[in-house]
Amino acid sequence: MDRTKLRAVALALVLVAALPVLSGVAAAEERTGGTVVVEAGETVGEDLQAVGGTVIVRGTVDGDLQAFAGTVVLEESGTVTGNVQGAAGSITIAGTVGENLEIAGGSIDVTESATIGGDVDTGAGSFSLDGRVDGTVRVGAGSILLGSTASVGGDFVYDGELDRADGATVDGEIREDSSISGAEFQGLTGVAEWLFTAYSLALTFVFGAIVLLLAPGVAAAAGLDSREQPARTAGAGLVALVAGPALFVALLLTVVGIPLALLWLFVYALLLLVGFVLGEYAVGAWLLSLADYENRWLALLVGVLAVFALGRIPFVGGIVEFVVLLLGLGALATAGWRHVRRRRSDDTATAAA
Repeated sequence: MDRTKLRAVALALVLVAALPVLSGVAAAEERTGGTVVVEAGETVGEDLQAVGGTVIVRGTVDGDLQAFAGTVVLEESGTVTGNVQGAAGSITIAGTVGENLEIAGGSIDVTESATIGGDVDTGAGSFSLDGRVDGTVRVGAGSILLGSTASVGGDFVYDGELDRADGATVDGEIREDSSISGAEFQGLTGVAEWLFTAYSLALTFVFGAIVLLLAPGVAAAAGLDSREQPARTAGAGLVALVAGPALFVALLLTVVGIPLALLWLFVYALLLLVGFVLGEYAVGAWLLSLADYENRWLALLVGVLAVFALGRIPFVGGIVEFVVLLLGLGALATAGWRHVRRRRSDDTATAAA
């Protein structure tokens, strides 16, 4: 995943985390559901926070719109007098935004009929602008289209592959700025880079140590399963990796399940971190076993350093890290399944007695 997509995902997670906080700070109407709609002719007289599979605005939101959904659509008849903020897989802005557009998504389309009274600040996989923006546009995306009917009153600052059509007007300057996608870190000196790397490795080791202390049995099983049946363990990890997003989507489709879906999003992210650290531990334990030596703390240290070193190899590094993640997730899923089976056996034995 490149820096632009990482930025979009990170912004999405931050916005999701901020929604409950924002609801307690400002007066706002909250709507959740499979599909949330502000109908044509309807006026929401305050800020609106919407969470659902699809969020559609055909009427007026007299305030800010904060939306998290699979799809967000501000139709041509729709008006948001304040800011539009949030995250979604697909975003279409065809109506009027009185102030700023600050949103992250897989694809963002500002159509010819759209008018944005302030700035646009966004990260996406793909971004297209055919409407009018009175302020400055800052966008980081894999592909960027400045359409023939686009009008920008300020600067157009971008990072990505820009395609500017004839007829597009920008009153300010058009410039590429790699810092939008996080490339500001490229200016660090060599010493600072190594300090940052050491700090990251230390954090990884500390997190791994916490996992070993809290779940020593799971860690031991991770080392054993990865060594004795790696294919089976990695296969279980692949199933777990796919099952996580599938469960999130399934929960998001029901009104009752939406809060659980948001909770699961963070639990799943935590499980991915735990799984990756367990995978690193398993690699370290295997390397120590080659020398007929066993020490869980040394195994964790060796695994963290080994995976880091291999991860820096172009192309190969990505494959290694993915396999390490699958091994750790597989060990975690297998341990959970064993626990469930053991509890069932105990319950059966108790009932029989």
